[in-house]
Amino acid sequence: MALWHVEPDTNGILAQQNNRRFTAYAHIYPRDIEAISRASSTSGNHKVWALAFSSKNQELEAVSLDGYFHLCKAQSTLSRLLSIRLPYCRENVCLTYCDELSLYSVGSQSHVSFLDLLQVHQNIRPLRSQYGSTGVHSLSFYQHIVTVGTGHGSLLFYDIHAQKFLEERSSASSDSFLGPTGRKLKLTCGRGWLNHDELWVNYFGGVEEFPNALYTHCYNWPEMKLFVAGGPLPLALHRHHAGFWS
Repeated sequence: MALWHVEPDTNGILAQQNNRRFTAYAHIYPRDIEAISRASSTSGNHKVWALAFSSKNQELEAVSLDGYFHLCKAQSTLSRLLSIRLPYCRENVCLTYCDELSLYSVGSQSHVSFLDLLQVHQNIRPLRSQYGSTGVHSLSFYQHIVTVGTGHGSLLFYDIHAQKFLEERSSASSDSFLGPTGRKLKLTCGRGWLNHDELWVNYFGGVEEFPNALYTHCYNWPEMKLFVAGGPLPLALHRHHAGFWS
């Protein structure tokens, strides 16, 4: 992991260069580097797959491909605080942190794990992936609700306090209150764009219905909007999807 510092006047210098119609760019170097391989296993596979930052604690968190969670103090330098083995080690590809709950959440191929380093919360069970081996590919917190982006092209919403997924609601008539239906509240993305190249024809048989893994999502809470983006799980395919909900 690397810690970078961007000088406040960098944007001003680039703007002046743009006014002169020159190509504008700048070079910066990391202030500090922390080698993940020194603290985790001996497998040799220490790639960092996800990062999160706690502004309140000035801490940088990371998950690596060998199934470890790393916590560093991020101020003028990076100082390693701990490295721990995650309970589910396959495909740990996303990470998020909730300042209000002091709780970390890690998405893997089979589960969403919750890490409570301060041991404030009792008995928060891991959340099993709803779509088998397609896994969890993006996560975010809002208060006690976790939004889960799956590898099957859908978003699910999990209530940590109730330890269950939010459910759809419906009313029998216009005069009745909305009641639970027993079905999980789910937002499903569209097909997006797929490049119909030779690889798609020769190796995937021209199959059109590949679900889009949701690799990122972001809320605009003042306007109550949600942005999602993703693409196919097979790396060889050229495809992308982006969508808005409001």
